[in-house]
Amino acid sequence: MPDSAVPVAAKSGEIRALTGLRGVAALYVVLYHATGYFRFPEPWQHYIKHGYVSVDLFFVLSGFVMAMTYGRMFEGKFEAKAFGRFILLRVARVWPLFALMTVITALLIPTVLGTRYYFEDLGHAILPNLTMTQAWGLANSIVRPSWSISTEWAAYLLFPLMVMAALKPTWQKALLAAAGAAALLALVAYGPLWFGQGPRRTGPLDIAASYASGTMLRCLLSFFIGMVAFRFRALIPSRAALLILGLSLVLLAWRPSDLILVGLFALLVMALSTDEGPVAKALGSGVAYWLGLWSYAIYLIHDVVLFGIYRTLPKFGLALPGERVHWLWASIAVTIALSALAHHGFEKPSRNWLRAVIGRKKAPTTKDLGETLGSLPVSAAETPR
Repeated sequence: MPDSAVPVAAKSGEIRALTGLRGVAALYVVLYHATGYFRFPEPWQHYIKHGYVSVDLFFVLSGFVMAMTYGRMFEGKFEAKAFGRFILLRVARVWPLFALMTVITALLIPTVLGTRYYFEDLGHAILPNLTMTQAWGLANSIVRPSWSISTEWAAYLLFPLMVMAALKPTWQKALLAAAGAAALLALVAYGPLWFGQGPRRTGPLDIAASYASGTMLRCLLSFFIGMVAFRFRALIPSRAALLILGLSLVLLAWRPSDLILVGLFALLVMALSTDEGPVAKALGSGVAYWLGLWSYAIYLIHDVVLFGIYRTLPKFGLALPGERVHWLWASIAVTIALSALAHHGFEKPSRNWLRAVIGRKKAPTTKDLGETLGSLPVSAAETPR
C-alpha cells in the first residue's frame, strides 16, 4: 500500500457535502430525542430510536476534519505556542454559544423548566459546565446534550498525541492503532455494563452519562478513527458513497450494528471528502446544507424547545392546539428558526471576534465542518419520559 497517508494540508474552501451530512445527522438527532415525547408509527419508530448513533458519526467526522485542518500544526516537534493557539481557536469555535445556552438553560431550570428537566444541584454543576468538563465525571450537563462537547473538549486537549499515533507513524502502524481503537470501542459497546449507564441503554453505543467511563472512551476512540480515515481518504472513491450510505441505512434497522456503523461512517466521510458525485451534490446543496451550517445551534437548542413545548407549556395551561404530532412540527420549526438566528446573530460573530482577538485576521481556509460534535445528544436515559 502506498503511503498516501502522509498528512497533507487541507484544501482551501469548504467541503459542502460534509456540511450537509452534518445537517442531516442533526435533524436525525432532533427526531431521536422527540421519541421521548411522541411515538412515531412503525417502522419509523424503530429507525428513529437508533438515532443515538448520529453522535458517533459526528465524532468520526470531527476527527477527520480536525486532522485535515490542524494535523500539520503538530507534524514536527511539539511546541507549546502552537498548542496554545490551537486550543484558543477551539475555544473560539465551540465555547461562546455553548456558554450562552448553558447560562440561559440554568436560568430557565428554577423558573420555568423545573427539576424534571435537571435534578442536580445547579451550584455544583455550573462551573464544570461552563468549563466544558462536566462529562469528565464531574456533573450532569445543564444543556443535556452537551455531554459530547465536553468529551470532545478532552479530544482537543489530547489531539497532539493522537496526531502522533494517527498521522506521523508508518501507515502499517496507523492501521494497527485504528484496529486497536476499534477493538476497545467494541469492548465499550458490547462489554461490561460498568462502561455505560446500565441496562436502560437502547443499544450498544447508547452511552452518554457524565459519570460513565464509556462516555469519554466512545468519543475519543471514534474521533481517533476519524483521524486515521483522513490519512487514508484517497483509498475510497466518491462513487462508493451511495453504496456505503445505502448499507448504513439498512443497518440502522439492526440495533447491534453500532460498531459496524462507526466503520461505515468513516468510509462515508472518506468518500464524500472529494465533494464529488451524486450523494455529495445532494448533501452540499439545499436544505441539508443550511441545516449543516446551523447544526451546532440546532444541537444546543432543540432539547429545551422539545421539553418546553411538550412538558412546560401544558403545565401552565398553554398546550398547543391539535394533536401531539403538530407539537412535533412546531418544535422542529421553532428549533430551526432559533438556530438560524443564533448562528448568524451570535455564534458566527462571536467566533470571528474571538479569532480576531487571538490574532487570526481571517477565518480558516477550511471551514469547521462538524468539528463540534457533535456533538449531538444521544442518550435515551437523558431524554425525559
